Amino acid sequence: MLLNFRSLTLPFALFGAASVAWSAAAGQDDPKAFEVPSDLDRWKTEIWGAAMSGDEASMEAYFDAIPPTADADRAESLKAFLEARDSHAAATVEDRAEGRVEAREKIATALEQKNLTDALTAAVELQTLSDDWNAVLDDADIVSLIELANEAEAAARESGDWLFVQEILFRLRTLHDETERLEVHDDLDRRLDEVNRRIGLLARYAPRALHGLRERQFTRLEPDKEFPEFNEAFAEDWKVPLEGISERMVRNAMTIGATQHISNCGWQPLLDGGLEALEIFSSTDQLSENFEGIGDPEKRAAWLAKIRAERLALSEQTPDQVGRRDYHRVLPSLMRLNPETIDVPEEVLLREFAEGATYRIEDVYEDQYTQMIWPEQLRRFEQQVQGDFVGVGILIRHDDKRDLMIQNPLEGSPASRAGIEEEDRVIAVDGVPTTGWSLTRAVDEITGPRGETVVLTVTRDEIEEPVEIPIVRDRIKIRSVNGWFKEGLDPAGDPQWDWFADDENGIGYVRLTSFNDDSFADLLNAVDQMRDERPLNGLVLDLRFNPGGLLDSAIQFSNLFVAEGPIVSCEDRDGETVWSREAKGHMAFLESLPLVVLVNQGSASASEIVSGCLQAHDAAVVIGERTYGKGSVQTVHPVSSNRREPAAFKVTNQYYALPPAGDEKRGRLVHKMPGATDWGVNPDLVVSMTPDQTQEAYELRRKADLIADWDEEWDEADRPNPDRLVTEGIDPQLEAGILLLKARLLPVSSDAEVAIR
Repeated sequence: MLLNFRSLTLPFALFGAASVAWSAAAGQDDPKAFEVPSDLDRWKTEIWGAAMSGDEASMEAYFDAIPPTADADRAESLKAFLEARDSHAAATVEDRAEGRVEAREKIATALEQKNLTDALTAAVELQTLSDDWNAVLDDADIVSLIELANEAEAAARESGDWLFVQEILFRLRTLHDETERLEVHDDLDRRLDEVNRRIGLLARYAPRALHGLRERQFTRLEPDKEFPEFNEAFAEDWKVPLEGISERMVRNAMTIGATQHISNCGWQPLLDGGLEALEIFSSTDQLSENFEGIGDPEKRAAWLAKIRAERLALSEQTPDQVGRRDYHRVLPSLMRLNPETIDVPEEVLLREFAEGATYRIEDVYEDQYTQMIWPEQLRRFEQQVQGDFVGVGILIRHDDKRDLMIQNPLEGSPASRAGIEEEDRVIAVDGVPTTGWSLTRAVDEITGPRGETVVLTVTRDEIEEPVEIPIVRDRIKIRSVNGWFKEGLDPAGDPQWDWFADDENGIGYVRLTSFNDDSFADLLNAVDQMRDERPLNGLVLDLRFNPGGLLDSAIQFSNLFVAEGPIVSCEDRDGETVWSREAKGHMAFLESLPLVVLVNQGSASASEIVSGCLQAHDAAVVIGERTYGKGSVQTVHPVSSNRREPAAFKVTNQYYALPPAGDEKRGRLVHKMPGATDWGVNPDLVVSMTPDQTQEAYELRRKADLIADWDEEWDEADRPNPDRLVTEGIDPQLEAGILLLKARLLPVSSDAEVAIR
């Protein structure tokens, strides 16, 4: 798996660089132009305070003047860690310079091979490794490459090679992200959006046409390999997601969106967005694969004329003139016209209309969280929120031949313990062949009551005959609380963790991947395990790539470290506080524990509530990069009276507000508003990571955590060890956090203690 580095990487800011750089960041000419205290307790308090205030210059001065009263061995250990940090930082600077040279070589090589995709990818890499992203766009080689890409995009569009158009536009837009070329970026974004929507329609309703596009793409990238033929078992899958869709659920959802959305948008954008979606749908030629009417020029023209007339009528009214009555006029008239023109199933029109309405909210108000949850999606949505379900513990997908493939068995799950392996192909469930099964049917057949057995018949490359594997269904827990090093699994399949990133200083480590029902209880259990083993003196809470989860869980986590004051509040569309949650003193079990929180642009929602609250109350030092900016609240509403085919509508209706920090009278909203320049949680200490560091850190952590991958014949030294994240400088954000905690926990020497007494 490759991470989307560019979306997670800001222009590089090097933590641990030379003192001059830190001084400039703090606005001082001389970082040592103030007196560093010789008293160790005061030194530790002030270096921690400097970190909280983002005063990197002062921090460096403190690190250069460790008080002589500190324990000699621990002081030497801290100095060695500092030297390693500086060495890693210098190596990173050198690696970045070498990376820029290599990126230019990749561009040249790719162009020689007429591989535009690789050339653009290398250009993005070059820009990411550069200090001035705008300057890269002025580079003569990049200017020529962009011109070539625009010409290729126009030719691909003319020939209908939409996947190639998508590739080019995506990389061109990435090159213009977070630069001064806003108009160019917005134009690329608009063009890419249109292509994405059409490709999405092909994926949903025209599998043969999409297969043809994928074959063109595959032939372009792998000309010497053969692409699998289209599997006809896939041809009817477009019908499955439509089951249970009714006009009532669409009507109810639109009413909720028009009246309850935080923007107070009303009916006009929803209706126009729905009509626009139907216009795009009916003007996508390849959909005639399953809808013959779209391929009839006269019928399609009559349908499009009606759509465009309705859009024009809406545009001639003011927003407050458009209401529910317009919905009752527009949609029924389209339903009556449909059989006479393009003649597609009503469920298709209803789904596309609703998807278009919510897409308009996303486009205009930058809200991708308001959405329909259709009948076939609802159960998985509920499982995701709850964090557990009954099943066998596998993720499945279709391979290119349309076989059911195990993407991976969850570690410790019934499937994993029974012997299911990654990339197994499931050819039968309880003796019934899976040929032609949709993923929805596969999930329904494999899951079932807890304690009952299901038999999966699988094939795998290294065995000649299929194998029948009986699996007892059980509760599958999505574990969100992870430690430093996974030592093994207990008989129930639960992980056994070493929770300490630093044994000598008693620095614990918790990586939280989501906030679900069990997260808080699991954290308390982890703390108990740490304290049973040794004193817990400090903690790193890693919230990077944590997309969020349950509000109550986020409040519990925050309250654990904050004894009083507001944790989070919510504001309505008028900026009025709707509710506020205060900390409870008896819940702040870890109030005085030195805490570092790691965040990046993958930290969102509940992660931002926790990191922002702890930062506002000076309960932690936040390190990393600015967070994602998802500070909106959604409520989920049932929209169907049909219990057999329930559906829901998720609508944004409030914004989270962080507690006021310092002299602030009002807390910040973390949500990224349209046109905003400030959003998310800004870390106290900005520490960026290069793409290579991000990928290497991810891969090392993934391999270290999947102990099922360890070969029993490996030597202990060959097992993936997360210590390398710090000792080799792979993860400078984590390295910075541990460095700061080492300083905060520096003990006084025994001789000094005697002298004080």
